[in-house]
Amino acid sequence: MNDRQVVVTAMGVRSCFSGGVAGLAAGLLSGRTGLAPAASFDGPAFGVQAVGEVADPRFDQSEAWSHLEGDRKAQLLLAALSDLLQGDHGEGGAESLVEGVWIGTGLSSVIPQELEEDVVPFVANGAIDRQKVYAEIDSNRLAPNRHLPERAMAALAKQLGCNGPQYTSFSACAAGAQAIAEAFRAVRRGDVDVALCGGQDAMIHPLGVLSFTLLGALSPSFCRPFDQRRDGFSLGEGAALLVLEEAEHARSRGAQVLAQVLGAGSSVDAFRPTAPHVDGRGAVLSMTRALRDADLSPHQVNHINAHGTGTPVGDAAEIKAIVEVFGVGQSVSSIKGAIGHCVAAAGAMEAAACVLALREGFYLGTVGCEQPENWPVQIEQSVRVEQPEIILSNSMGFGGQNCSLIFGRAS
Repeated sequence: MNDRQVVVTAMGVRSCFSGGVAGLAAGLLSGRTGLAPAASFDGPAFGVQAVGEVADPRFDQSEAWSHLEGDRKAQLLLAALSDLLQGDHGEGGAESLVEGVWIGTGLSSVIPQELEEDVVPFVANGAIDRQKVYAEIDSNRLAPNRHLPERAMAALAKQLGCNGPQYTSFSACAAGAQAIAEAFRAVRRGDVDVALCGGQDAMIHPLGVLSFTLLGALSPSFCRPFDQRRDGFSLGEGAALLVLEEAEHARSRGAQVLAQVLGAGSSVDAFRPTAPHVDGRGAVLSMTRALRDADLSPHQVNHINAHGTGTPVGDAAEIKAIVEVFGVGQSVSSIKGAIGHCVAAAGAMEAAACVLALREGFYLGTVGCEQPENWPVQIEQSVRVEQPEIILSNSMGFGGQNCSLIFGRAS
């Protein structure tokens, strides 16, 4: 294994806390929630009171993105890129040096309005009028082009003029973290010196909410990770991008180092599609592999940003896994009560939060956890202003997908 060091030199974010990276930092430090009633549809009619919705993401009509108009996930990813590009990232600018793109994404953005626009007008006598489709519909709206999961990633690469490796992770709620893990490995082994990676998702629409409601995953009130009253998660949405860079390459051009990426581990539960193993076996594997990858012992990790969705089974399984790997008393938090569960973007959003915690010097809090169970770990109910050195971040998704990332304070 190549021993090249990997660092984070730039970030861009769009979350329910407005203001990009700075807004996310301020929101997390404030200890407040960004969850609120949905603006885009009648949430209570679908059994939910609050979501982590992003207000009016900006959209660019440049050549690279014009065909993605109406794709909210793409809009969020572009807004995160816009946030990233506003920073000063050293000589040459990290964005102009990007050699590969790794993005985690979720289900295609099919919503009822699209069925009304793309299907209903072309149905006559119980069949599709193909000639009318050929004559009238814009080819960019057809499903093979409109819903390919990698198309926003390809637009990013085109805008940045990057024709190096491109990778789309489709591993459910672990997708954003898995994309970062693969980019980290590519930089470390020398495939590229500079990688752009992260995740995007937007499921705050009737079909998305209804799907999770039918699975019994959504809270009818608010997400309460690790709380005695926890009854599911609140949906969030957003996008986060990180620039990962070989450390010497970053130093040579005077780039500011935000944090180090120390290790990554992945696993699959091989259990049930929509529930983790009750003993957290997959989480144990991903965390253990991340520690081994980083050449760290469990006691060297100061804090764990848990997946912590607020579901009764999921939280209990994750705590059991954490205790098995780290023992009792480990510092643990979840930010899903603050920004919601951002699904495929969750791991990338939370990676950005971990970098902010290391850079600004605080332990992440757990908004919504007011009556924690008697867990054998230390649940950080509120932000603790103290400098962590090493943080592990967990992401776990449907299908039993697990990914653990380890970040260290910039040296």
